[in-house]
Amino acid sequence: MRNDKKNKWAAVWVVSVVFVIAALSLLCVYLYKMYSAGQSYDDISSIMTVTSADDSSSEPAVSSNSESKTTEESSSSSAASPKKNDSSKKEKKDVVNGDVNFTELWKVNPDMYAWIKIPNTNIDYPVLQTDGDDAFYLSHNYKKEYEFAGSIYTEKLNKKDFSDPNTVLYGHNMLNGSMFRTLHNFRDPDFFAANPYIYIILPDRTLTYEIFSAYEYDDRHLLYSFDFNDKQVFADYLKYATDPTESMMCNRREIEVTADDKIITCSTCLGNIETSRYLVQGVLINDEPAAK
Repeated sequence: MRNDKKNKWAAVWVVSVVFVIAALSLLCVYLYKMYSAGQSYDDISSIMTVTSADDSSSEPAVSSNSESKTTEESSSSSAASPKKNDSSKKEKKDVVNGDVNFTELWKVNPDMYAWIKIPNTNIDYPVLQTDGDDAFYLSHNYKKEYEFAGSIYTEKLNKKDFSDPNTVLYGHNMLNGSMFRTLHNFRDPDFFAANPYIYIILPDRTLTYEIFSAYEYDDRHLLYSFDFNDKQVFADYLKYATDPTESMMCNRREIEVTADDKIITCSTCLGNIETSRYLVQGVLINDEPAAK
């Protein structure tokens, strides 16, 4: 009997140890995913840096090729000129706005259609939209690879030219500070006051939004819940968005925002609170064409 009891306790002990080890392993994997998430975006800057350098060096090349073309018309001794001219034409087709080379981004993934930058935060990412499942980039990076951190993305309910009354961008609240985690910096009144702008870079222009409100909200789907194309609905919504008095945590800037304006909403989670979201909203104040 004693041996049976010992064997039972030994079995229970072994099972318990195995269970604890398995649980710790899963916890380690989870923590690793949480803190390493978003690292795939570290190499996107190298793509941008390389292409920016190539693009800047393409200017003299175009000038040189023009001279070669002139020389060729007076003398047919150079057989390489047509090739140079062809390459210069190809370089001219690169779509570049500031330090964002969309041509190179599209080679990786044509779903990258814009770039978002918010000064003094970690938010400096491409914006994606898929023709398929709207939730795809909730769990996939800009290379279309599965990644816990996902991407910054919009849904098909929004046009890609940011011409809608309210364009909503989504991003995870990652513990390692990636994606939309640093939107929560706007909880601090001093940070909110010192950082008023969001920049959206498109292939043909740069949009500047002035942040008018940052606050906690419920988890309703904004684009399904409100018909922002209805100006009365939009106006009623803006009454709350510009003065979210019911929110426990809000900061706002005294800016007039009307139903004739266009706004942007950056939405992320509130930690483990599934029924709430943190929103940072800005109104379009400048639409500047890209330099040619």
